[in-house]
Amino acid sequence: MVKKNLIEINLKYFFCLGVNFLIVIKCPKSRIFVQMRGIFSKRFTLCLTLLLLASCGQYKQEATPPQISLKTTDSVFLPESNIILQRQNYILAYDGRIRSAGWVYEELTAASIVGSADRSHYEFMEDPQIPSLLRSTKKDYEGSGYDRGHLCPAADARASPGGMQETFYLSNITPQDSQLNRKYWLKLEKYIRHLTKSYDVIYVITGPLFMPQKSKEGKRFIKYEVIGDNDVAVPTHYFKVIRAKRGHSIDTEAYIIPNQPIKKDPPLTKFRVSLEKVEKAAGILFRGS
Repeated sequence: MVKKNLIEINLKYFFCLGVNFLIVIKCPKSRIFVQMRGIFSKRFTLCLTLLLLASCGQYKQEATPPQISLKTTDSVFLPESNIILQRQNYILAYDGRIRSAGWVYEELTAASIVGSADRSHYEFMEDPQIPSLLRSTKKDYEGSGYDRGHLCPAADARASPGGMQETFYLSNITPQDSQLNRKYWLKLEKYIRHLTKSYDVIYVITGPLFMPQKSKEGKRFIKYEVIGDNDVAVPTHYFKVIRAKRGHSIDTEAYIIPNQPIKKDPPLTKFRVSLEKVEKAAGILFRGS
């Protein structure tokens, strides 16, 4: 309706100028045919023709942009990024880019960490639920100089031999500095287990971090080593977020610790940070924060 009215206004203006001369304008895009009669000069005829052609261009129909909906899209072609796996003692979000978990979630109680399961009975193993193209292998760690560091600690699963065995899947492992793994990181893990004596349940989220460092020129880069044929990423740091629940109250603690030897055994509070700092560094948001 709008297109028709605007064309008619132009025609009325030109019809008042005379008759006897025929001009035929065709606008294929908007399917408008204009016939006019009048006595005009060649120059005026040319101007009139250009004006009407320009008017036709104003009314071309714009294409409707395609809209994608998860309800109608064939999910066969949607990419799969993080792989979520639920195990007996933890839930894991696997990141194929770094060949390890992006985060691991646990729920600890005083009862869940007590048992007779012995870690010496189990060996590290590839995770069959991770596509082979994205897995790390035991060979990747050979000669690397790094420990195979647990994200969900084996000691957190003492109550169940099957649960402890699952902590040895390489999807739950990252290349960790040996001194950190055997000393200060172990100190943090023991501290968290000790909290179960004072709280009803402890919620723990652990993961690797890749944090920027400043060069001599003042520029900031994220650089990290990779090991093995599968390019397993060596984290620059680790995080742990602790939610300790007692009744209806919840206490929250967050830590970021570098993947390197920690000298002189400083108090854990030295590495305590805000929850927001962990969220920003890890690129994830914690519910209830």
